[in-house]
Amino acid sequence: MNAVRLPLHPQPDPEAAFLALHAVGKVWQRPRQPPLVALDNVSFTLPERQVGVLLGPSGCGKSTLLRMVAGLDTPSSGEITLGGDLITDTGRDRGMVFQSYTSFPWLTVLQNVEYGLRTHGESLALKEGTAHYFIERVGLTPFKDAYPDQLSGGMRQRVAIARALATYPRLLLMDEPFGALDAETRWQMQELLLEVVAKEKMTVLIVTHDIDEALFLGDSIIFLSRHPGRVREIFTPGFKSGARILRKEELYEQPGYRSLEKRIMHLMRDEGAKA
Repeated sequence: MNAVRLPLHPQPDPEAAFLALHAVGKVWQRPRQPPLVALDNVSFTLPERQVGVLLGPSGCGKSTLLRMVAGLDTPSSGEITLGGDLITDTGRDRGMVFQSYTSFPWLTVLQNVEYGLRTHGESLALKEGTAHYFIERVGLTPFKDAYPDQLSGGMRQRVAIARALATYPRLLLMDEPFGALDAETRWQMQELLLEVVAKEKMTVLIVTHDIDEALFLGDSIIFLSRHPGRVREIFTPGFKSGARILRKEELYEQPGYRSLEKRIMHLMRDEGAKA
């Protein structure tokens, strides 16, 4: 495999918040109806090289919040900064993986992964080397010349993840990327994500409604209340602080896992009772 030239980034400042949301709100204006407050006064920070999870009941504004971090939507109030810079639009410093499969059906796996690099104007040598590298990382090298309709759903989602990773985003954003996968593929993809993030030293913000997934992936878990979405609690699971990446079956044996699962389940039930 060709050597991959990695981009050089400044070393992170441990004292500075990498992603910061300050008093973020979102109000939808509706014709002939009162405005709809989707998010209200949301504030939290995410350090560099960590996985943050947005968790909460359906309709709490998780995906809306993620889209604002991506620059696909704008806050009605408050501000969002990345590395100290105000987010006002989309940018190549952020990569996005959606819940639905987003591969281009007329392109092969390799061409799909190269697509983001091509739009960024990368050279052919770097584009090919980087694409091959991330296709290998997600386990799709034998299928690099296949088209999406020849792949399973899980494999197509791997293509989307590889395409996002190949642009080396400073922040990887994921909106329930494993929600439509079967149970076995889901936990395999969760483990793969943690391995890639650790190796590539990436920062991730992921949306989920699944408590087990949040506890497995998250270095910090931001729990949002039901509509309008507000930060109700932020958890930092102590069992995620070790240097070694846990396997999925090891998660349930970690001290504090069951009590934290119970606490979050209680919050989910409490928010559900408000519906």
